[in-house]
Amino acid sequence: MKPAVPLILCSIAFAALWTGGMLWSSGTIDRANVIILSICGAFAGVAWYYAMRWMCQLIRSGPPRDP
Repeated sequence: MKPAVPLILCSIAFAALWTGGMLWSSGTIDRANVIILSICGAFAGVAWYYAMRWMCQLIRSGPPRDP
């Protein structure tokens, strides 16, 4: 398995949970609401992926720790 696969799967899970939570909290479930929140959920998943990838790279390239 490639190193990025767990991060990709986690970003998909985040997008699905975020979209489900937003649909649940919105109250009304109609077609336009589902489409708009699905698109926003996809953007949230992509943003989460890039943010976590950046954080992982930042942690790995941090200053060396004393033993």
